[in-house]
Amino acid sequence: MQIREIKVRELPDFIKSEDYKNLDIKPITELRAVSQYFNPDADPEDLALIYASNDNELLGFAGLLPKKANSENIQIYSNSCWWANQQKGKGIAVPLFLQLLKRADTKLFLSESTPRAKSIIEKTGLFGEIKSNKGIRGFIRFYLADIIQNKYPGKKWMQIPFMVLDFLLNFVLVPFKNYHLSRFKKNSFSIEKVNEVDKEIETFINKYSLSELVQKNAAHFSWFKKYGWLKFKDKNSTIRYPFTHEAKSFELNYYAFREKGELKAFVAISNRDNLAKVPYVYFDKKNIQKVVNTIMALLLQNKYDSLAIFHKEIVEFMGKHKMPFYFRKTETKYSGTTKKIEHIFKQKPILQDGDGDVIFI
Repeated sequence: MQIREIKVRELPDFIKSEDYKNLDIKPITELRAVSQYFNPDADPEDLALIYASNDNELLGFAGLLPKKANSENIQIYSNSCWWANQQKGKGIAVPLFLQLLKRADTKLFLSESTPRAKSIIEKTGLFGEIKSNKGIRGFIRFYLADIIQNKYPGKKWMQIPFMVLDFLLNFVLVPFKNYHLSRFKKNSFSIEKVNEVDKEIETFINKYSLSELVQKNAAHFSWFKKYGWLKFKDKNSTIRYPFTHEAKSFELNYYAFREKGELKAFVAISNRDNLAKVPYVYFDKKNIQKVVNTIMALLLQNKYDSLAIFHKEIVEFMGKHKMPFYFRKTETKYSGTTKKIEHIFKQKPILQDGDGDVIFI
């Protein structure tokens, strides 16, 4: 068995190497590698990836995404991926993760850990309290045909009855959606779509991110938009990679919400295959009703199928007010840090949904 470490500066050469090409399952995609190479927070000598293989068979891997602690000028890291082959990679997952932690100087934060990963991580004794964060998945339009297509990709004929059903159900909901759209528009901000974060918006973000663990500035938002991780699906064969790396469509848009020209909120909304997320949102809490109304007006106008959001105040607000969801469910993710940086996290306890790698997918 071979264990190999790849530094940030080595990523471009690694994805062109014979070692990479010959691996049966890839430990990183080309788009992820290029994006991580241009990470404004990364030092060229930072570890980006560690993987174990037996000849050309991938047994397991784990990855790091360097970040900066907000206003601390301290390098911290997000665990961007962690996987082991269930049959041939048994016993490799924890040693890989511990080696990753060592290379990260034990300065790791988790923004969206799964229950299984949480149970393993807690046993290391290296982490502080891992907290659960509740989010909402709200369904706005019916898309049963897409669900069937994803579940049975080789049986397109199965989609046809569900396409008809989707059309009929969404048609019935039109008056309901129009009512809510009109209601939201009456008490919302004006919307300005922006291509980049300028000085005004950067200053606004800094003002409303004082309690956040991870630093963000104009360079970060430019990186998010320019170096995405998703490849658009086509008919050609693709690489084998255990995590999300393809989509029929993906876009990341930035919006400035204004009132009489004054900036009242900055919102990032991503759309993958018509499923919307709000990885970043900044605003004065006194304006929460107008912010939520404006976000919902955007979603309804763009006819998104569903919304996933974990912003604490917005989730609580949506739980107390009527939203145009024909169905909603609670989703849970887990966050926390290693004990070495837990003191920073206690002072700056906010993690937005995009602070791991959700902003890219």
